This record gives sequence, structure tokens and C-alpha cells, in this order.
Amino acid sequence: MNPAIRHVYVHFPYCLHRCGYCDFATTVARVIPRERYLQHILTELEMRAESQQFAPLETVFFGGGTPSLWGPAAIAAVLDWLNRRAGFAEAPEITLEANPGALESGDLAAYATAGITRVSVGIQALHDARLRALDRLHDAAAARQTLAQLGDLLATGRLRSANADLIFGVPGQTLLDLRTDVAGILDYGLSHLSAYSLTVESGTPLAAQVKRGLVARPDDDLQATMLDALPGLLAPYGLARYEVSNYARPGHPSRHNLAYWTGRYYLAVGVGAHGFLPEPGALGLRYGNSRKHERWMAALAERQLCEDLRESIDADQHHDERLLTGLRLTAGLDLTALARDLGDDRREALELRARPGLERGDLWRNDGYLGVTPHALGRLDSLIAELA
Repeated sequence: MNPAIRHVYVHFPYCLHRCGYCDFATTVARVIPRERYLQHILTELEMRAESQQFAPLETVFFGGGTPSLWGPAAIAAVLDWLNRRAGFAEAPEITLEANPGALESGDLAAYATAGITRVSVGIQALHDARLRALDRLHDAAAARQTLAQLGDLLATGRLRSANADLIFGVPGQTLLDLRTDVAGILDYGLSHLSAYSLTVESGTPLAAQVKRGLVARPDDDLQATMLDALPGLLAPYGLARYEVSNYARPGHPSRHNLAYWTGRYYLAVGVGAHGFLPEPGALGLRYGNSRKHERWMAALAERQLCEDLRESIDADQHHDERLLTGLRLTAGLDLTALARDLGDDRREALELRARPGLERGDLWRNDGYLGVTPHALGRLDSLIAELA
């Protein structure tokens, strides 16, 4: 694999409110230490970059948390550092996550001026009762206001692309509700939609509410029906599925996420951030920073990294990870790239294990790619286990 780093992830953990279903590395803070956090991000970038080879960066992703709370000046400072250290490829994809509402989305035009080319906004629903059920701070009116702002930035060319996150399968939601949400979002001209089924994650407030019988558990059958319906709902807007949960117009898939899903190296900094870097003697090094923001900042103040995870990834692990992510892609798993990175014997063994699935019609193979047929997506996990 080419060891040059072309992708960078920057995590900003702070939120105004932690939603009941969320299990991400987030922190609710009355006073957000924006400048202090920026200085520690720059320190971690310096420390991690010392041992890395860079190519011009193709993607940068500011995730969270709610990085739109950080401010355009901080985003510009990080991008300036990256430009001086690595430079940018032509037309880089630089994504900022945001939430609806004036406080949480900030001035999106100012972020575009700072260098953001793509915004991903956590709409989740366009119905007040469902938003309350999801424990979101914003209401439907705030969501539409943010969507209108994104539509204007896209129409005037100040943003190249924009995504909305949508949660489906909320107890009480119907297929008509889903259709209404999809139309309400895409009528603003967005080029990308990420649609996720509501999941009850262990340790979250939602999980505790479900356990106590205060909230109904999501209906698996209804979620499967909605997942099947989504491609048809999005097709009139020119969006097609390219990954199980992601849909885009031509030219607008998330290039950053595709780097993850195709096994590329990426540098990650910030509280709770996970990265994948080249490592001598192994296929790569995966690391994960501490999720505790004060602990992470105290360590960086002493120019010490603060990791909870550090593991060498061998060929077996990387093979299984490539299966897990590659078979979620509509384009399928690139067998030529797999052979290039892991050897022809890996490809040949995988093709042998794929024969039963191909004969059943659960898998397809074409032009050096192996994929899952649409009708078998509901059995994706078992198919991956069969191939691993």
C-alpha cells in the first residue's frame, strides 16, 4: 500500500447537548475551550506528522461532536497548518459536520470562506414529535432554515456539496413519514443523503429507556422495509445508493468515507479520534485517542500523545476489514486492489469462498469486483462471515 497520507480526520468533541441515542466521543460543556483545543490539535498534528510521509491532501473531515461550534477561525488555522505541511490536491473535499439551528450551525458562509467545501448536517427528521423522540435540540423549522442556507450556498457555488443525515425506523414512524422527510430534505438541492436506522447502543440513555419499558424498541422488520424503500424514494432526486447507508448524485459521494471503506491510510487527531497509519513490519497501525477531553488536553500540554488503543494490523485483520467495508459498497470490493495490497493468494482464496454465494445469487462478480446483490443486503453480516 502507498504509505503517503492523503486523508486527515479532525475530531471536535463538544456539543451543546448529548442526544439519547448517541455513543460517539462527545462532551457537553458550558464553556467550550475553543482556543485551547485548537492549540492542542496543532500540537498533535505536529507530533504525528513527524514520522509520516504526506502527499497533497485529497480530503479533510472535521467531525464531532459539533465542529461548527468551533468557529471559522479555528477551522482556517487547522487548514493553514495542513496546507503548509502537506498541501492540497486539486479540488480537495473538506467537510464540516454541523447541526441545525443558529447556535449549532454557526455561519456556514463564513465556514465556506475559511475553506470548507462540503457540509454534513444532522437533520435526522423534519417532524417535531420525532425530533423530540430522538432527543434533538432543534425543531423542524430550524432544520428547514439550515437546509435553505445550504441550498443557497450550493446554488451560488460557495459549497461544492452538502449532506444531510436522516434517521429512520423511529417507533411510530411510517413509510409515508419517511417519504415526507426525504422530499423535505432533498427539495433544497442537496447532493448527498446518509440514512441510518435508529440503533439502540449499549450504555446510552436510549438503551436505559428501552430496558425500563419507557420507549419502544425499534421494529427490525419496519426498518428493513424502509431500507429497501429508500433507493426508490431518492431516485427522483438523482441520488443513487453507493454504500448501504449512503446515497449521492454522480460526482458527490463522500470521498473521505470512501477512503475509510477502501482501506486507505489516514491521520486522525483530537479527543476520541481513531487513525490508521503505515507501520514498518505490519500492514498498518491503528490508534485511538482517549475519549476523555481533559485527560487528552493535559497530555498534549506536555507534548504527550494520549491513546487508549494502539494495535498493529496484520494482513488477516486488514483482509477482514476490507470485506466488512468493501461489500457495503454498491460498486463492490475491488479484487484487483485487494490482490495488490495483500497478494494474489488472498484474492484467489476469497474467490473460492465466494462460489456458493455466487451460485445462490447473493453475490455478483464483474470486472474485478465482488459485490452483494440488492436482495441479499439484509443478510450482509452473514455473507461477510461466510467469506471471512
